[in-house]
Amino acid sequence: MDLLPNIDPTHLPYVAVGCALLCLVALVIGFLLQALSGIFDVVVGLFGVVVDMLQGGPVAWCGCLFLLVGLAAALGAVLLYFNAPEACAEYPTNFCRWLGILP
Repeated sequence: MDLLPNIDPTHLPYVAVGCALLCLVALVIGFLLQALSGIFDVVVGLFGVVVDMLQGGPVAWCGCLFLLVGLAAALGAVLLYFNAPEACAEYPTNFCRWLGILP
């Protein structure tokens, strides 16, 4: 079957552009797959660390639990301090004076 004589010469630029776009799409898909693979490796690695800590028994991850509780408490204190000026303007208390927000 001879298809070459059936191709219209005016469509050749469209064929060339289509091939170029196909190559570009293949490159983008290749980069995206590598990025997704890296992200997947990080997530699986973090999940593996959590599973290893939980399999180690209560002694192995007790310190990590205290660290997480301490970080949550520090985050709560920071949020309280940043939201204190708005709350102290509405409801002035002694806590506001301790932080130095009210004179």
